[in-house]
Amino acid sequence: MQPDSGKSGSFLNKVMHLVRGSAATTGAAGTADPDSLSAREVLQEAMVRKRRNEAIRQKEFAQLRLLRQRHETDVHTVAAQAHPEDALSSLLGQETRSTSTLQKIDAIEAQMSGQWWRSPAHLAAKVGKPLTHHKLNSRQLSDLPILGEDSVVQPSVAAVQPAKQPVPKSSAPPPVASASVVAAMRTFKPHPDLEEAAILFAHGDVEGARTRLLEQLLQSLGAQPVDEEKVAVIWHAVLDLCRAIGDEDAFEPLAIDYAEHFGRSAPLWASIPDRIGEPALHCTSRQAVQKRQFQWRSPAMLTVGAVTALRTAQAQAPQPWSMSWTRLASIDEAALPALTRLLDEWANGRGQFVFSDACRLLQVLEQHTLAQDHSNSAPWWLLRLAVLRLMHRMDAYEQVALDYCVTYEVSPPPWMEPASYCLVQEEGEADISVLQEASAHSMLQQQGAAAQPALLPDRSKGLAGVIEGDPQDWLNALAAQAKRGQVLDIACGNLIRLDFVAAGSILNWAADMQNQGYALRFTQLHQLVATFFHVIGIHEHATLQATFA
Repeated sequence: MQPDSGKSGSFLNKVMHLVRGSAATTGAAGTADPDSLSAREVLQEAMVRKRRNEAIRQKEFAQLRLLRQRHETDVHTVAAQAHPEDALSSLLGQETRSTSTLQKIDAIEAQMSGQWWRSPAHLAAKVGKPLTHHKLNSRQLSDLPILGEDSVVQPSVAAVQPAKQPVPKSSAPPPVASASVVAAMRTFKPHPDLEEAAILFAHGDVEGARTRLLEQLLQSLGAQPVDEEKVAVIWHAVLDLCRAIGDEDAFEPLAIDYAEHFGRSAPLWASIPDRIGEPALHCTSRQAVQKRQFQWRSPAMLTVGAVTALRTAQAQAPQPWSMSWTRLASIDEAALPALTRLLDEWANGRGQFVFSDACRLLQVLEQHTLAQDHSNSAPWWLLRLAVLRLMHRMDAYEQVALDYCVTYEVSPPPWMEPASYCLVQEEGEADISVLQEASAHSMLQQQGAAAQPALLPDRSKGLAGVIEGDPQDWLNALAAQAKRGQVLDIACGNLIRLDFVAAGSILNWAADMQNQGYALRFTQLHQLVATFFHVIGIHEHATLQATFA
């Protein structure tokens, strides 16, 4: 070996002695060796390099964590758009990859925590604790990257690519969506709180059944503590009632409240009357309720506020809209445009209006619409034209329009046939019964012209619609399908309701079929019909399966 190499070797030995603590003894001798000064400079440079390496490592770890966070976001996005089974596999694989990445990061940080001048044995002791905690094998340790000045962290292939491992079978319950499909058909369990509503519905009292169910629901929600199972049963019964009668307007807010209360998807809307081509029951039930007729009496001075109140009251009241002008003496000019717009809207829309003592309104308007009299403003003429149009008086409209053209030398609004109907009584109160009889006759003619023959359901497939009276034709068609040793499934998904007579006949038929050795099963019953079957006693001779979705 050359002399230079020997000198270099002694220099490195001094550096190692300084690192291990042996340099303190040498410094005590009090000799100012030039080599020792050079060693201190080298040590300072090494410390600077160490700080620089640590800064680089911190940046590299920050980059590694950023890549890992981006990858987690992408995986979760793909998993959310995938099939539920694929999403579960992606989540399990992502959890495995995340654990592996965390283990590597912990091992590297443990390696960094050791001083760079420590011995390998000490370094192994420092790293040993996290390795034992995470159970890394030797192959995983060999894959750890060695970080330094010139190193760059690259994302692990295992962290980017999905792990090719079989998805372990989980003992957790299935998702809510699949559970709802399974629960859509299950053996019916009666609930006493539904019996009264079911009996009312069987009698045809739709509003009574709805009111009773809503009362039960409010009581259950207000109880302390809340019985969630009871609330769910009653809530489903209310939604079933809405679907049975075809009341979508009432169904939607109830479904939204259901989803907010239980934190899961509400049952989907489906109208049974629409499926079988029958009219919705909620329309007929609401029409049967007598509503207070609209009666409006004009004040002596018709102002803007009075016109606004008239518009609001008329929009919230049922037809026919009856208005009396007996007390009218004058109209505020500020209210003329608003009243004209309101009358035009009435004429353009479909509705029935009744004007009593209409001569008072016509006289007030005539006083302010004299031919060739410019003292009154044009809005008076436009209001008079709007009133004549609503009253279907085309001849009078044309005469007033001609006077308007002569007075102001402008073209008047052209005559347009109104879409509404107005019964006018110039003196005294108008007879509304005449209008009601004419309206009923017209409605019957329209219904007869638009009526189409409804498709009769296949009675051999199950029960459907509203069954009242003797259902023997249905039962004969079902009995023809029965076979001994096989369960006869009677589909009731399109069954709206049935009365006591029909239910009693079905009870007797089910008992006879059971005595003859046939097994019956009524499927797809909604909650109210299933409860009514249970009240009658059909469950003693046949299986009842209700929908709960």
